[in-house]
Amino acid sequence: MTNNEKQNGEYKKLKRKYFWLRLLMHIPNFFKLAFRLVRDKQVPLYLKIISYAAFIYVLSPYDLIPIVLLPFIGWIEDLIIFIICMKLLVNLSPPEVVEKHVKDIDAEMKQKFRQYFYRK
Repeated sequence: MTNNEKQNGEYKKLKRKYFWLRLLMHIPNFFKLAFRLVRDKQVPLYLKIISYAAFIYVLSPYDLIPIVLLPFIGWIEDLIIFIICMKLLVNLSPPEVVEKHVKDIDAEMKQKFRQYFYRK
């Protein structure tokens, strides 16, 4: 086994190990993107309605699976419905609009990084 293959194997293990941590770090950016898409005029109205309906469903006391009977599963069901609706919003929005907002969010994150780590 060459040194390069060994490093690639170690990198893949490390990447798998920290998958959930990387996912958690991107959740705020995903919500920023969804919020920006809902406010954008180029996104179709039906996608905005789906997003608002998902948000209202999560906040409403009525559920498909009652939280009283199965507390943990009831909360997960709300979360799954919300995530599916937000993924629909991002996937069905015009790609150029999504790309523009992703670039803007990335620029904001880089600016915050510079602000905190490169103070003079």
